[in-house]
Amino acid sequence: MKMTKLIVSTLIVLAATMGSSWAQGTLDVNVVGIESDEGKIILMLFDQREGFPSKKEKAYKRIKITAKKGDLAYTFKDLPYGIYALSVSHDENNNDEIDTNFVGLPKERIGASYHEKFGKPSFEKSKFSLSENQQALKIDMKFLN
Repeated sequence: MKMTKLIVSTLIVLAATMGSSWAQGTLDVNVVGIESDEGKIILMLFDQREGFPSKKEKAYKRIKITAKKGDLAYTFKDLPYGIYALSVSHDENNNDEIDTNFVGLPKERIGASYHEKFGKPSFEKSKFSLSENQQALKIDMKFLN
């Protein structure tokens, strides 16, 4: 009987201390300003600085959606609470990369969470905390060069 109480007590303490790491939320993304039906829209959700904004192998989640002029909505479900940054690109020629010009500036439209000015988005400026059951982001597609 004592062993059973000890196991149950231990499980209760573990659940209480680790409960926040088990918490999950939903991220609703609204991408606005898609200017053509060509190619794919690529959403990459990062949970780390390394690889942001364009290294697909470092993304926590990567989603490709057929492009459609106008706006696009996508929902990431069952995300563990934590720090994330989101990058979005319009791969118009379907070559699975962001094409750049001779000085490295993007030739295809890109966007990122909380990135409102020109220049390459950084994880630090694009990061957000998912700490609620449901959260929403609006990403404006533009040339960030």
